[in-house]
Parts: sequence; C-alpha cells; structure tokens
Amino acid sequence: MPPQWLWASKTDMFKYLYFFLLTVSFAQVSDFAYTGAEASAMAGAVVAEEGNDWSIFHNPAGLTEINGTHFSAGGGKLYGFKWLPSYHLNGIIPIPIFGKTGFAIQQLETKYNETVLSTEQTISIAQGFDLQHDKNSRLSIGYTTNFVQWNLGSSAGISGNGSDGLELGNLNAVTLDIGVLASLRKKYRFGVFLKNINSGALGKGITRQVLPRRINAGITYMPITGLSTSIVSEHLLERNDLQIKGAIRYIINSYLEIYTGAQSNPNRLGMGTTFSINRKSISYSLLTHPILPMTHQFKIGISL
Repeated sequence: MPPQWLWASKTDMFKYLYFFLLTVSFAQVSDFAYTGAEASAMAGAVVAEEGNDWSIFHNPAGLTEINGTHFSAGGGKLYGFKWLPSYHLNGIIPIPIFGKTGFAIQQLETKYNETVLSTEQTISIAQGFDLQHDKNSRLSIGYTTNFVQWNLGSSAGISGNGSDGLELGNLNAVTLDIGVLASLRKKYRFGVFLKNINSGALGKGITRQVLPRRINAGITYMPITGLSTSIVSEHLLERNDLQIKGAIRYIINSYLEIYTGAQSNPNRLGMGTTFSINRKSISYSLLTHPILPMTHQFKIGISL
C-alpha cells in the first residue's frame, strides 16, 4: 500500500503549484517590495514619496521628513492564502544625539496543515540624515540594517507532514540598505533605494545563497497640495528583468487618503485607502497578480 503522503488531495496539489510560483516570484520577507498597506496600494512605487512610516522598508532617507513619534502594525495573508501569513511592526522615534531612528520587525511563515514549514524574521534598524536643507530644497540619506533569521522547521519525516521530522535549524544574515532622497520647492522629488548593498547571504560554502539585491529609482511630482504622482523603475541586480511602476496618492481631507498604483513585468494593479482621526489611522489595500489571487493588507497606526 502506498504511503499516506502520496495520497495528495486536489487542494494540496494546487498548494504545491502556488508555492512553486511564489518561490520564483519573491524571496519571503527579505525582499518583499510591497510591505505596508500604502506601499502595496501603490504597487511599491514609493521610493520618492514623502517620508512616512513605510520609509524604513522602502527608503530610509525619508525618515528625515517625519516629525514626532509614530508606531504602526500591519500585515495580511499573501495572495489570500492562510498558509502564508505576513506581519510587520515598526516605529519611528526621534532620539537625542542619534536623530530620527526607525525600527521594524517583520515575519513571514509558510504553513501546511498548521505545521510551520519555515519562518523568516527580520529585525531592522534605520536612520536618516539631512545633508542639505533650506526653504527651497532638501537632500537626505539614510540606511537600514537588517538582521535576518530563517528558521527551516522540520523535515517531512516518515509521516510526510513534518510532525515527526528532524529539526533543520536556522540560518542568519545581515544586510544593509541605502536610500537617497532629494526634493525641490515641494513639487519635484527624486529617490533612490539600494537593497542589500553588502550582498548579505544565507549559508556557507557551496550552500551560500546571496539574498536578493535590487535598486529602485523614481521621481514624484506634486502639482497641487495633497496630490502626488510617481513613476519608479525597479531592477533586480544580476537579472535582466526591469519593472516599471506608477502610482497616484491623493489626500481628500484630513480624514481620508486614497492611493492607486500599477506595475509591469508582471502586470499588477493596486488600490487602497487610509482613514485617520485623532492621530490614529487604519489602512487597507489590495494588490492583484496575473496568476495568483489578490493580496489584502491592513495596517493600524498611531502618532504621538
């Protein structure tokens, strides 16, 4: 009689197919270019946008434009799958001597029938500094240091579901991101973000695998107060493919803000909104995919 694990249901077969598609499209939290509900709604086209609590993930130079203390938490199930939950918690605090400092914790799990197959956790620390700032222009630079841990869970074991498998241990890496942001007359903005500039890697020897490296460069134009339009190019280093992204962000009033964005290669469309009251906010976004289901993200934030 064949082992029990060979009798995979149709749902399981689809799960394996989806997992394969996901592994070739992104590398867990270490390079998820849509962290945060607002960034997801704008299809990741935020590298030149005004500083926000997403800056620690997408351009730490934007931390210089944030006033006060901010905390936020969010996440969702990637592509709507309950076995791909992703979460993040981040904060931005002005610290005497050190300046504006951000921190973040991200986690992504891969589950099968409530058995955790792998967990990736990233702890990030970021800072932003002004190089030049006057009433007409601003130039800033920032960095984010990421401490990445990948817990591999257990092997399949005799039962095939991991319940009686061997512990596979974990791998660790440190990566460094750099961002630059320039603005002129509060209308024209330019941003560049380099991910994993130090070529941080997991494993050693023949198993060493460099984590994804990419560069985002974009411009943002703000024709009127409350409206911004952005176009961004994203290039995965050591690969030939190039993504072009565009986004629109509009502040309707002090309570409501809306976003939309699109990208090519693959073609994706995002949209979302933020509702704010009494220095508290809640955000929602959706992001489509040409093959996989939509990703929904939520975020709550508070400003002190």
